[in-house]
Amino acid sequence: MTSNPEAIEPEENGLVYLPEEAYDEPPPDESRSQGLKLLVTAAGRIKDKANRELALLAALRSCRDELETAKLESDAANKRLEDVKNAYDIATRVLSGYTPVEQRSVKKKSPGIDGGQASKRVKIKRESTDLTADPTADADAAEDGPKNEEEVPVPTNPIILPQQYTEAKNMPPELVVEHKEAFYQKLLNCSVSDLPSYTPPPTSANLKSKSQLSEWIYIARNWNTGADGMDAGAFRAKYKTWYSRMKPVTVNLGRRTGIHLRTIGDEGTVLCRHSKDGSKSIVYLDVERLFDALFEIHSVELGHRGRDATKNLADERYANIPDAQVRHFIETCPVCVGKKKGDAVGII
Repeated sequence: MTSNPEAIEPEENGLVYLPEEAYDEPPPDESRSQGLKLLVTAAGRIKDKANRELALLAALRSCRDELETAKLESDAANKRLEDVKNAYDIATRVLSGYTPVEQRSVKKKSPGIDGGQASKRVKIKRESTDLTADPTADADAAEDGPKNEEEVPVPTNPIILPQQYTEAKNMPPELVVEHKEAFYQKLLNCSVSDLPSYTPPPTSANLKSKSQLSEWIYIARNWNTGADGMDAGAFRAKYKTWYSRMKPVTVNLGRRTGIHLRTIGDEGTVLCRHSKDGSKSIVYLDVERLFDALFEIHSVELGHRGRDATKNLADERYANIPDAQVRHFIETCPVCVGKKKGDAVGII
């Protein structure tokens, strides 16, 4: 007898006899649901009412059992998914340089004067791959307190701050003024005369006013000591969004872009971060100095070369000049615009 439900015909006694394979345990895939459909279809084709109801009830029980089985399998799959996510999260936190709270093994510390608890995050070194190492060594070290990460020393390279230019070899003063106004209108929708009072959105990582950079310097200077009556723990809790910025620059984790402070002559303290290779300090500029920095690089030093050359040199000196700023600068440069149009604008 064929397994096609459309081909099943009731016998003379009103019962339908399903093919033998329909009674086998279905494999753990969609064929199980196909088997249930086969049972229901066959039961519904029985002519005798009593036998049809019995067959449908039996099919209904099978469907109920399959639903319960499917729910158990779904719960188990969700549990496995959650366990894997937790393991992944622990792995990423360990690689970022911290032992997760649930993985820590340190002595409990008595509450401080203010009743505060010890920090929930403990710095660690990367796990050693030496299988011959003494397994008790790390445990003994853990009892002595947090492990210190290997830090890159603060670079000593000269910090380059942009000069202010009123003209260049191929740009008279009026073109420089025109370019500066056009640049800030395109970048900020703001006039040059309004820059001293302009405050970029706090969410903008690359646009900072002088007052915003001063606040960043204040946080970086007091990150390890605390300030204004707050110890380091309370201070960090107040500025908790700074955890990622203030992570130590670590050789063995490949993390070399941490924020630090440098002092420059009459300029005083400036905010810096490490260059990508970790060898130099590159400085953050306030929004009023962005034009001067790009003008010095693009118009004075590079002679209006392209965007890539300008961006590469900017990356070597400054921490917050992304592609968008370079693009806006070149798109508003009268000399570069004139070259595209075939004019000799500003060229002496």
